[in-house]
Amino acid sequence: MYEIVLWATDASPTSDGALVEARRLVQPGGRLIAFHCDERFLGGRSGGMPVLADETDRREKLLAQIEQLKADGIDAELVVETTHANTAGEIAKAAEIHGADIIVCGTRGFGVVAGAVAGSVAMRLPHLAACPVIVVSERAAERTALGRR
Repeated sequence: MYEIVLWATDASPTSDGALVEARRLVQPGGRLIAFHCDERFLGGRSGGMPVLADETDRREKLLAQIEQLKADGIDAELVVETTHANTAGEIAKAAEIHGADIIVCGTRGFGVVAGAVAGSVAMRLPHLAACPVIVVSERAAERTALGRR
């Protein structure tokens, strides 16, 4: 168990599966930080617009998740970073700033080739972070949702 767990989330179902693991890893009396990158387009007509069209809905979902964590007795906080920068780098930086003992994140379910082409935060993050990183696959998240560990 860890005192400070940083849950890197994009509010996707796979990130929700990673939250189950993050909750399991935070020690009693510990702290869970939900970190979300609000990625923005850089330059051009769309400059400054969110990359994800449903960004507002994602933030609302995350706020509701934080409220539920607090209701369950977990010291939880949502940190949102609006950025044009590399998401994996922003997560690693946030972990250092907040003194995280571990980072928990989900995958997008891409295979190795698609992840390399599309760019995978989960693939880059372990190379950038100064603390351990647990990556929860889509299959592992589904298994946890079914009550199996």
